[in-house]
Amino acid sequence: MPSRNRFPRSMRNLGRDSVPIVPQIQTGLAAEDDARLRLIADRIVANEPALAATHVFGPRVSVGLTSGPGLFIGDHSEIALTSASDISILEYRILLLAGDGDLLVVGGNRHRAFEAYCCEGLGLGRVEVMTAAPLRSPRRAAMAQRCIEHGDVFERIVDRARESGHLVILPHMGTGSVWALAAAVARASKADIRVAAPPPRLTKRVNDKLWFAETTALVLGEHSIPPITRAYGPAALAANVAALAKRGNRVVVKVPDSAGSAGNISLASSDLIGRPISVLRAHLIRLLETLGWHGKFPLAVQLWDCAVVASPSVQVWVPELASGLPIVEGVFEQVVEGAAGEFVGAVPSGLPQNWMRRLAQEAAQLARLYQLIGYFGRCSFDAVLAGESLERATLHWIECNGRWGGVSMPMTLANRLGGNWREHPFVVVQQTHLRGRPMRFESALSCLRPLLYERAKHGDGVILLTPGGIESGHAVHLMAIADTVAKARGLAARACQALAS
Repeated sequence: MPSRNRFPRSMRNLGRDSVPIVPQIQTGLAAEDDARLRLIADRIVANEPALAATHVFGPRVSVGLTSGPGLFIGDHSEIALTSASDISILEYRILLLAGDGDLLVVGGNRHRAFEAYCCEGLGLGRVEVMTAAPLRSPRRAAMAQRCIEHGDVFERIVDRARESGHLVILPHMGTGSVWALAAAVARASKADIRVAAPPPRLTKRVNDKLWFAETTALVLGEHSIPPITRAYGPAALAANVAALAKRGNRVVVKVPDSAGSAGNISLASSDLIGRPISVLRAHLIRLLETLGWHGKFPLAVQLWDCAVVASPSVQVWVPELASGLPIVEGVFEQVVEGAAGEFVGAVPSGLPQNWMRRLAQEAAQLARLYQLIGYFGRCSFDAVLAGESLERATLHWIECNGRWGGVSMPMTLANRLGGNWREHPFVVVQQTHLRGRPMRFESALSCLRPLLYERAKHGDGVILLTPGGIESGHAVHLMAIADTVAKARGLAARACQALAS
């Protein structure tokens, strides 16, 4: 029997009470598999030595998640093709991870009613909220960059770091601007600054669908991903699409650094076969431009799995290398709509145990490779079970989300409120392209009053996750917690109906 490294099932808190880490599915790693992953990691780092480098940000800046004051930044502006409305709607969601004495920076108007709801209604603690609207930089400038440009905001962050001698920055994603802010705060405060996210180059790679496909094939084999090619220009794009169209019913073109389905164009092969390459090329470019694509290559061209029996997402926490193996916190079923597979919600997976174990084990291997390279923090892996039935399904890994997201934040909040989301399962509703009627956040709370979650009672209830979408009428983000998934689904449906009436 090969020796196996295992994490302790009791591991929960890796440094911060407001971000509990609760293992759900135990995974192990045989010594020979770990050695193989180390060799792959060594090759990747040899080809890109600065992949996980942080020394350029100074000796006081490093990865980690600590107690004490935190700076929370829920900025989505650096993800390709993210709309301005999505940026403003989602920026408050990261407040769900903050607590007493922390700082939050937002770019638009403050939602004081939502802040009070999180502090008093959910009992998450009192957070100091600051605004940093665009100044000298472009309108879509990264929030971290704006923090430096706004002198009063920057000085408050520096003061907080100086008072405590340390500060942790917890961003939605570990972009270069976040790490640059950490370096600026460290220089000004002479304090130790941790960033609860991977280094910027590695963040960029793991969120790139092409890089993910390459590394997944190295770890799990070519069979673990759908057929995929790179297109480095318009002619190659058309040729690759035409070639793959002959191998399956649908082909998808992906902007590799976009989030989820935002950069996907799903195409029926029957509409592609027989078209002249020049006509197909012009058609594809027009479709991409409607997404907001600005001509950046390479693009990913992939065979689309049409017969899908499940779309699981594995939620993982990757600790620092010395703290043990990656931790699988849950497997969820994504609810998707439309030809591009837009994410609109999630529920705990009901797959049989053999599939749950396989999903967790393979995701843990991918996360271990990332950890060996230098990854730290939140991570999730999306997959599909392709086929006509579970018995004959093929597991295909689709992408990695090397950041906080629409499942991981509610999951962490559920753990924070109830200790273990398994004991109080939840469902997530995330609909971002609605044409509803605008409603003040206070009115939404009143409308949902009989259904709202009350922390003091630790019972069933609905939690609103963001304020902006409700107030604009364009989105609904909520989660429902109950004793069973069925009850949680029912609560979520009643809440959506109440908000729509």
